[in-house]
Amino acid sequence: MVHHLGHTFLARGEAAFQFGALIADGVRGAREKLLPAPIAAGVAFHRQIDWQTDRHPAFRQARALLRPALGRYAGVFVDLWLDATLGENWSALSAFPLPPFIEALQEAIRAYRHYGPPTWEAFFRAATETDLFYRFASYEGMSKHIYDFISRRQLPLSPALVVHTLHACQSQLESLLMAFWQEARHWQPPPLRPPSELYPSSPPDS
Repeated sequence: MVHHLGHTFLARGEAAFQFGALIADGVRGAREKLLPAPIAAGVAFHRQIDWQTDRHPAFRQARALLRPALGRYAGVFVDLWLDATLGENWSALSAFPLPPFIEALQEAIRAYRHYGPPTWEAFFRAATETDLFYRFASYEGMSKHIYDFISRRQLPLSPALVVHTLHACQSQLESLLMAFWQEARHWQPPPLRPPSELYPSSPPDS
């Protein structure tokens, strides 16, 4: 898995596709089937990225590095730290500067938020009205976000321990996660498929 900044970074293409990649974790079932084709394709791409990320050697090594301290939640914090590593090294990974990227992402959220899950309204407000994406894009900002993240999800972990562990492992983590990003930035989305192919109404003929 990667986090919000990472998913939208990888979702190159039109704004609706990028928005779909952002909201994928919040849309399932009937709501997903009502999405316009570009947004639905972004949702599918998000899930493809999660599948590839979870099997990537660098992600697995980073998760193993954190597991002694963070247990079964190690992968969750690799996911978050991937965003911070991306943001801290943005100019090495993207020719498009970070500020206009975030501005375009905020515009995409404003344009398509009515397709998002209602439970995400607080996130959409924070994403468009505060510096949330900039916080994701730095080690300092993500460290602060982790305190809120653990509190909101009521995880049985000390935020101070998590942040301390991430910073203590920073040298190894940065090497691993940059190796991941150097490869992942070249991952391509599949061709856009019509909704009838994404969500067939009946099984294909045998």
